[in-house]
Amino acid sequence: MSAKIIDSHRYKTITKTQVDKKRKNVENSFKSNKKSYKKSNKYSTNDSNNSFISNLRIKKLRERKLEREMLLYSRPQRTVIKEPKQKIYIPKSFGIICAILVLIVLVYISAKIMKLDEVITANVFNNSQKEEVNVNLEKNYNLSIGLTALNNTNVNTSTNLILNDIYKATSLSLIKVEQDYSLKYQVARNIAKNSNKEYVITLNEDYNLDVDDIVFSIDSIMSFGESNMYYDRLSIIENVDKLSKYELKLTLKEDNPYFIYYLDFPLLDNENKITGEYIYNSDESGVTFTRANLRQDTTLESIRINNYNTVDEVVDEFVNGNIDLFFATSNNDMQLIGKKDYNVKKYKDGETLFLFGNKNSNVFSRKEIRTALMYSLNRDEIVKNSDNNFIEVIDLPFLYSTIKYKYDVVGAQNIMNSNGWNKNGYGIYEKYENGNYIGATLRLLVNEQDTNKVNIANNIKNMAQNVGINIEIETLSQENISQKVESGDYDIVLASVYLNETPNISFLKNYLNINEETDQAFLQVENSSAEDLPQNIQNLEYVLSNEVACIGIYARNINLVYQKYISGFDNINYMKIFYNINNIGKLIE
Repeated sequence: MSAKIIDSHRYKTITKTQVDKKRKNVENSFKSNKKSYKKSNKYSTNDSNNSFISNLRIKKLRERKLEREMLLYSRPQRTVIKEPKQKIYIPKSFGIICAILVLIVLVYISAKIMKLDEVITANVFNNSQKEEVNVNLEKNYNLSIGLTALNNTNVNTSTNLILNDIYKATSLSLIKVEQDYSLKYQVARNIAKNSNKEYVITLNEDYNLDVDDIVFSIDSIMSFGESNMYYDRLSIIENVDKLSKYELKLTLKEDNPYFIYYLDFPLLDNENKITGEYIYNSDESGVTFTRANLRQDTTLESIRINNYNTVDEVVDEFVNGNIDLFFATSNNDMQLIGKKDYNVKKYKDGETLFLFGNKNSNVFSRKEIRTALMYSLNRDEIVKNSDNNFIEVIDLPFLYSTIKYKYDVVGAQNIMNSNGWNKNGYGIYEKYENGNYIGATLRLLVNEQDTNKVNIANNIKNMAQNVGINIEIETLSQENISQKVESGDYDIVLASVYLNETPNISFLKNYLNINEETDQAFLQVENSSAEDLPQNIQNLEYVLSNEVACIGIYARNINLVYQKYISGFDNINYMKIFYNINNIGKLIE
């Protein structure tokens, strides 16, 4: 039997002579100890059993220890035996510092990950602008589009939004409006607002256009009348005064703090001056935009809009690969495609549905009621129950708003409780105030002829009652609703609103200006300079959201359906489909 070494690193290096010497010492010690054990037991005066057993155990333990030492040093030894490693002493303070540093690194990495997640979420839900991914596109590609019922191919008098969107994207304008309502100057170098009725425009001489060209465009649009997409916007102009070759003054018929956003109209060719990179031509079967000057880095040579009689024809052409993209407005349109692989992007078409309230209502005028009602509505569920894939939740009457209301039943109840409301025996909140009980009851006006709105109103009623707010639905004709709204005989109303790409919501001011906070935000926009206007509009968005001035239900969508080999439609929205036209093209395989 030999001893088993568990850890060979525990032993130090010694010579063979030292090992022999050590073994002899152990043997001598063993013999000496045996004699001492006998002598100790011989002269022991303790005769008790416990004492005897104790001495015997001690004796055996000592003998076993000596035997183990003998066996250890009598086995064959290596000439090199490792001695135990010395433990490294690490100060406690050093360990604490290292732990803190590790924690800081983890927090930094987590923050970066969270920041990245936030950016991605914003892009997914808001269709907001993001950095373009570098892709290889085929040079001078001919993009083909399918539309139905393109009855008028004249870009100056057609009301077709797609045709107009391409025309504006391929033409120069005084300014460009970004999707966050910020302004990008193009032909205009600067715009100064002397008042809400007077604007001075200074042109950028690099574009080789002067005031006469701008006046020509304005006069031409006005001559086309209401059939032109921009007539209504420019009809507010009373006078156009030429201050110099590159400076003009516009005087309006009435105050309009949002007028600067109306200056994004496409400039028309005047005396053979090209006001865009594409030349427009039309025929019986459609419209073609051909690039005026092809460059080496050109991705599109032309954009062709093909006119078809039915959606079925358009889808067949798409499935067969004869067109690159088309626009779907219903589930039936999408089902016609079948199993073909394709890309799809949604964008709002401008039609929205909102809950507006009466600021003079004793119940709706209370912020806790408005907030609790907003928290109580699961609008994603409302959209789902509508059985329509062509709508999405919207919160504020701005197409490009990034503000999102949340669904929070507990939050709704907490805000009511914290403001002194208590549920009665029917589960509805009430409050004792000035000697009277006030119930959390709101009268909702709905158009009786619109079954979709009536169904949504019932969903709102059930969800609100779930948190303790009672909704009394009144289904009326549109005429009676208008009368009640005008007289103020209502609490809330479910109304359709058509929005466009400008942030002008002055037509909704009577519904949204519900208290001093919203009034100040509107005044700030009205008194804003041209430079501060975009920031003040963002502030108005924030205030309207914070005060829950209205509650958006949904916005209608249109699907842009395009082939897998087409790229450049990542960031689109209403009237911004071809905004990044230089990034649109066919991917190189």
